[in-house]
Amino acid sequence: METSSLRHILVATDLSDGAAHAVRRAAQLAREHHAQLTAVYVPSSAAPEKLRRSNALLAGHLNRCVGDTAVDDTAVGDTQVDGVVRAGDIASVVGAVAGECDAELLVVGAHSGRLPIALLGSTAERLVGTSAAPVLVVRNPSDGPYRTVLLAVDTSPVSASAARTAAAWTPGADHIVVHVSVVMGEQLMRMHGADDVGLAQLRRVSTEQARSHLDEFAATLIPEPADTRIESGHAATRIPEIADEYRAELIVVGTGERSALEYAMLGSVAQYVLRYATTDVLVMPEGGSGSKSAV
Repeated sequence: METSSLRHILVATDLSDGAAHAVRRAAQLAREHHAQLTAVYVPSSAAPEKLRRSNALLAGHLNRCVGDTAVDDTAVGDTQVDGVVRAGDIASVVGAVAGECDAELLVVGAHSGRLPIALLGSTAERLVGTSAAPVLVVRNPSDGPYRTVLLAVDTSPVSASAARTAAAWTPGADHIVVHVSVVMGEQLMRMHGADDVGLAQLRRVSTEQARSHLDEFAATLIPEPADTRIESGHAATRIPEIADEYRAELIVVGTGERSALEYAMLGSVAQYVLRYATTDVLVMPEGGSGSKSAV
């Protein structure tokens, strides 16, 4: 999906302060793209009285986050806001609502209540692992449109498509295209006697090959990127570090299609960035509404 705008955004909230950051960011994006916005809250009980109270709580939460609004069919500026309260398993409910409203983007806070995202099983991580749509995990307060966005890419077509989509969604930002080149089998080569000089030469060759591809891709990106950067090393750790250097407010990463068990295992670049980056993170899924790369 490489569209210039978003038509429908779904934000999942647990009514916490962290979720409020996500709601405000979702409202900001909805205003930028004149998109419809739906907020979903999953209470702990399906009891009628609990659901009635939850509707009131969601209405108050939206009032505080995006202005004078109510739960159903209420406009905030030129943005349409709908509220959905539904009991059940959080990931299942949010996924179902996303499908019902054909959401092109799911927005969620980086924290579930008081639990940091670094803990396994956090709500944000579960939603990223199960969502068919791109997921924006919001860590910081929104003070306007994103100004600096880091696009992490590899050499695959799905990676290019994900970067183009994210760039189209943030047209006013400075985009930094980053490729972290990994020398395959470096540790094995060291075990077989390769010295630092030989490995450095191999890294230079790998970087030169990636540079040709990256320059070719950057020329097709709209808007034109503010900078491109190639480094060698471990992508999972370098991407957050580079984002901090540029003071990027958003990192865009992808993750290849995988089973729930595979996603639960440590090692995914997207998963590491999601857990430890200090910025907001947009995860693009391969084969879903957006394009996900295997960075």
